[in-house]
Amino acid sequence: MDIQKWPFDKIMQLPDWCFGMRWWVGTYVGTEAAGTTYFMIEESVPDVFVLWDVLISTTGSTAATHTNVTLRLCREEPTGANIKMFERLMRNMSARKQMYDIHLPPVALTHLGPMRNLIEAGNNRIGGALKLVAETATCENAVACLISGIPREVPDWVVSGLAGVH
Repeated sequence: MDIQKWPFDKIMQLPDWCFGMRWWVGTYVGTEAAGTTYFMIEESVPDVFVLWDVLISTTGSTAATHTNVTLRLCREEPTGANIKMFERLMRNMSARKQMYDIHLPPVALTHLGPMRNLIEAGNNRIGGALKLVAETATCENAVACLISGIPREVPDWVVSGLAGVH
């Protein structure tokens, strides 16, 4: 059954398996010691996609007290001057007026999933800023997002099975 004209809230009621293949998009953020590093993931994302997971990897934590991260939808690589103007990627975990949206412990790998967030990206990509606060040694950082598109078609029996769901 064709569901392309369904509203997004109804599509999000479908079972996870209806969303098809998931793939990782990510970037090596670079090396930094206690400074802010801005990044943009080069892979394009669909205009509308589902965010299933976010992984943030750092090799340091010799003296860091915590990690600050902001994730935004942007058309160009963010800078300190313009990062606040970009649309927040994780609306339920971030604040519009803050430079850093997510405060994490200084561990080697932070896993923010599982989640199931519908993102209307338009023609944007995923970018942001990362800072290890009080880190004394240079460390390497990476950010990756697990995404999928939204279904355009599902078997008829899935839709008839949703008839009784409120």
